[in-house]
Amino acid sequence: MTRIAAAGALLFLAAGPANALSIYREPIKAFADFSVYVTDIEAFADCVVYREKIRAFADKDPLWFFEDIRAFADRAVYFEKIEAFADLTIAYTNIAAFARCKKQIPPKK
Repeated sequence: MTRIAAAGALLFLAAGPANALSIYREPIKAFADFSVYVTDIEAFADCVVYREKIRAFADKDPLWFFEDIRAFADRAVYFEKIEAFADLTIAYTNIAAFARCKKQIPPKK
């Protein structure tokens, strides 16, 4: 492999999308990327989410790290009180291995 091809491959890997998902709780729905409704029943949830305590470990869609500052977050999420108005239904789990998503998380606006 030539140096140019190796450098191109390295650049491609470095520029690829990261799967880390840090979340900011947006208080205004119009400014949020998507809205979620929190349910207690995991079977009815589109995503079962695990709250990560360290941002580096939030490397998959159902592993969320909550940010205090919006500028540092990957997505802004509004937590809906009425399920019918939410884009996504989530449930929280205490075990990271049980975190999963049936539905894809909406893209950033």
